[in-house]
Amino acid sequence: MTEPIKEALAAGKPSLGSWLNLGSPLAAEVMAAAGYSWLVVDAEHTAFDMSLIAHTFRAIEARGAVPLARIWDHDPVTIGRVLDAGACGLVIPHVSTPEQARSIVSAMRYPPAGARSQGTGRCVTLADDYRQRANDWLLCIPQIEDLEGIDNAEAIARVDGVDIGFLGPGDLALSMGVAAGDPRHEEALQRFREGCARAGVPCGLPVPNPADVPRRLREGFLFIDIASDLRFTDAAARGALAQARAG
Repeated sequence: MTEPIKEALAAGKPSLGSWLNLGSPLAAEVMAAAGYSWLVVDAEHTAFDMSLIAHTFRAIEARGAVPLARIWDHDPVTIGRVLDAGACGLVIPHVSTPEQARSIVSAMRYPPAGARSQGTGRCVTLADDYRQRANDWLLCIPQIEDLEGIDNAEAIARVDGVDIGFLGPGDLALSMGVAAGDPRHEEALQRFREGCARAGVPCGLPVPNPADVPRRLREGFLFIDIASDLRFTDAAARGALAQARAG
């Protein structure tokens, strides 16, 4: 189910998705119907519970997009439960070392490649041979959000089983004590990209302003999160009200 993402990135082409923060399966369905290749259920910073996560995955699948999730910790139980709910890949926040990356990969893969527990979850309805195929097509996407992770970007990307490197620019800026866009912050973003490139692993980052996407693509970031359902709703609502008041 993740072939469209893997094939695009392997060919050096962009893969464009977005984030889901509203906690609404209907919003997810609208976003998927709009044509985003993948959508990430943000279970770290929003009020998604496990039932709502599964319903949102169904809405994404119904419109032909790939359901991913950002989880809230590195616990193998968390990883297993969200995968069992039907995630086709996980964004794992605050990964700073290759040791953490190896632990995450192990928790995502069934034996003998890893230590994921076998259970009868929603995931087994995705394919008759789910357990035989899952190790190959689930996406492991560690998210780097501090300078230790930037320094270790290449080593993290080289961990067998890591599919995509992903940045957390907001928390990176906080950890550096600078504003996003500060020259030091931008230099760290580029060091991350260069580390992933040396490892031969595609990388990406969130781009809140769609107008900035072409620049990031030219730089070599290919896995692009364009804003979120919340940001789109906020921008459209504010724009419509401003237009009505101006008229």
